[in-house]
Amino acid sequence: MTHSMSPETIARRIREYQSFGIHRTGWPGDMSSADWAQAELVSDGIETSLETFNFPMFRAEATRVTWVGGEADGVALHDCGNTGPNGVSGQFILADAARASDLSGKIVVGGDNDPAFEQRPVYERIVDLETAGAAGLVLRRTDSLGAINVLNAYRIGKPFSLPVLQVSGPDSAGLSDAAKAGESGTLTVDATRESASAMNVVATLPGNDPDAAPVAIMTPRSGWFICASERGGGIAIWLGLAQAISAIPSRRRTVHMLASSGHEINHYGLQAYLNSRNGLETRAIAWLHLGALIGSRATSVKIEPSDPELGALAKSSFESSGADRWMMWNQRGGEAENIAKAGGHYVSLRGGWAISDGDSDTFFHSPNDSIDRASDIELVAASGRACIAMVEALVTN
Repeated sequence: MTHSMSPETIARRIREYQSFGIHRTGWPGDMSSADWAQAELVSDGIETSLETFNFPMFRAEATRVTWVGGEADGVALHDCGNTGPNGVSGQFILADAARASDLSGKIVVGGDNDPAFEQRPVYERIVDLETAGAAGLVLRRTDSLGAINVLNAYRIGKPFSLPVLQVSGPDSAGLSDAAKAGESGTLTVDATRESASAMNVVATLPGNDPDAAPVAIMTPRSGWFICASERGGGIAIWLGLAQAISAIPSRRRTVHMLASSGHEINHYGLQAYLNSRNGLETRAIAWLHLGALIGSRATSVKIEPSDPELGALAKSSFESSGADRWMMWNQRGGEAENIAKAGGHYVSLRGGWAISDGDSDTFFHSPNDSIDRASDIELVAASGRACIAMVEALVTN
């Protein structure tokens, strides 16, 4: 039953997923990965469908910051404001000095990987800057190899008015000096938002008891760049689980499977899926969330259960899996938050930030997140074996 989790199969699937390129919601790579995932399941004899949903697509024409002697292109925060083609001009000011200064008409420049502008605190800071009359915000966000890494857009449906641009440190090397000197420049986020469509990959594996509460297994399929370790491990395990579950003749419970798009824009795909399945969040006896960075070389697998019973099942499954880096924790994140807010039960598997040796990088949300650089195939495979053990226990009881 575990051949679907062999290192060879895992590696092939992650490499094929990576090959589609940028996986942003509704982009060609995202749509191609949906067709590919469906074909993978169909080849295993599993009936699969693609469900379309609409979302607000952010289309950027120009995203750059210019200053005397330099300029840098970047990635706009997709739930930020729009400057139009002419941009907004103003005096630069470093974020560290911004709290004590008049910010009216000024462009605030964050420090390198400034923790005050990470995913959770960034929205509070944006509100503060909007209230203070700032003209814009530039975030310097860089991975260990000098490439940009970017934030998700959880306010995509209700965007801010403040234009926010994310740039890499090497590309914007002179910007901090310009801000220290009080120089002026121009920030351009020329973009539109329009209705577009993307696809969820969906499969239902019927159980023998139609009255038994179902099990649900979900993994996000979209992301900012090629996402090999961020998304690839979860997707490879999800595909392997479908094959393994279909081979369990004694499964009592129906299993609902979802590989969703829309992850980086407030989980749009999951929301669409749940909206069409009245109350599945709480009808399911348990959800298995295959989240980010499962099998990253730089971090352990972190297991967050909603309750002690599921925690005990997850712990025992990983203890017998051969996985060498995993831990229990209680930090909620990813699509599991949607289930938690609805009152559902779940086990969430995710990676985390780099391990403590200080030399490793997950390349999370970075174009450097490739299989050869960032993925630990043996850890993905071992995590997949643990997931089979968990799901088999759930569907047969």
